[in-house]
Amino acid sequence: MSDRKSPEKLYFDEISLDTHEELSDYILLNLRKILDHRRQFDIPIIGIAGTEGKSTTKRMLATILSRFGNVLETPLDCSTASAVTATLLKLNKSHQYALLELGIINPQQFELAVSVAEPNIGIVTNIGEAHLASQGDKYLIADAKVELVRNLPEDGFAILNMDDDLVSAMDKFSHTRRIIKFGLNTNAHFYASNIRYLGPEGIEFMLNDFYRFHLHVYSSAFIYNALAAISAARVLGIEFSSIRDVLEEKFNVLEHRGNLITAQDMFFLDYTYDATTNSVSKACESLVQFRPYSNLLVLVIGDIRDPGPRVSETHLKAGYYISALPIDVIITVGEGARYIAEGIRQINHTNKIVKVCRDPEEVPETLQPFLEPRTTVLMTGSRNLRLDRLWSRVLPGVGVTA
Repeated sequence: MSDRKSPEKLYFDEISLDTHEELSDYILLNLRKILDHRRQFDIPIIGIAGTEGKSTTKRMLATILSRFGNVLETPLDCSTASAVTATLLKLNKSHQYALLELGIINPQQFELAVSVAEPNIGIVTNIGEAHLASQGDKYLIADAKVELVRNLPEDGFAILNMDDDLVSAMDKFSHTRRIIKFGLNTNAHFYASNIRYLGPEGIEFMLNDFYRFHLHVYSSAFIYNALAAISAARVLGIEFSSIRDVLEEKFNVLEHRGNLITAQDMFFLDYTYDATTNSVSKACESLVQFRPYSNLLVLVIGDIRDPGPRVSETHLKAGYYISALPIDVIITVGEGARYIAEGIRQINHTNKIVKVCRDPEEVPETLQPFLEPRTTVLMTGSRNLRLDRLWSRVLPGVGVTA
């Protein structure tokens, strides 16, 4: 059998780092064709980059825009340039908007995807440390993501998180002077204030001290996502009242990314999609907001994904942080997470119950004694642990509502 690659296989290799000379002409030709196709459509092409919150921001914005036209979106957790180009090839005359999630870690592939997509609106959610193991540090991540801002046209819009210094500073690299900033800072164009955490009822905040928003979300991270989506919607001329009505009535948190499950007078916060150095503190914040509504707060936390070169130190620091929070029971899962337990014990010897599980299979039995009315349980951990599969064994069999 010939080992020559089929055209279909070549297509998926087109934006890889494959440098075989025999493929270079094919790659360049195919990319030119994709770019020509994209240029046939004079519609808002919105690129969303950042360490975290891309998928949620995209879903919020898609929820808003779908009321006003047909929206084309990249797949959930779009992390390859090929997925971006495949989405661009689906553009047709029925689409009024295109939303491109740019979760591409490799800087070369990220820049290539941006250059082919030619977005005219760019959103950067944040620059954290989720990819430290592969990217070195957050400055390198920022250097890669700035390509989205750098490539925006002069009549485009750059929408940046003002509270993240590295993101906010990206305005210096922009060819467009249409810079929109969002955050909790009252100097931002779109800011949230008077934030009220309502436990199972979600979060309420004032937008620009004027418009009241009430969303069924459970962490301040979602406020940033909402501000980014609101900024883009306003750039596109959508009224505040319409934005608010759609988000309050139609938006639901994506499964396993902070959604709430209720059962038998208990609350379960599902953050099992992943746990990074940034997301752990945000997930814990969600759990703490349920203190007034709970007799017992239980945190099930697995290994942190991509913890960087100092695995034990990263997990120990997470333990130190958790030790200061009013969480009653902590159950750790995995080899890395046992250092979280150690960190908690070093700081807080007696006030918390700390249990250690070697693997996910031990979690349901370890958790069972703490499942009683007015208990709130939050579960998070590296996606590699697949903790999401435990819910079917943990949740009571009756009266479960999402």
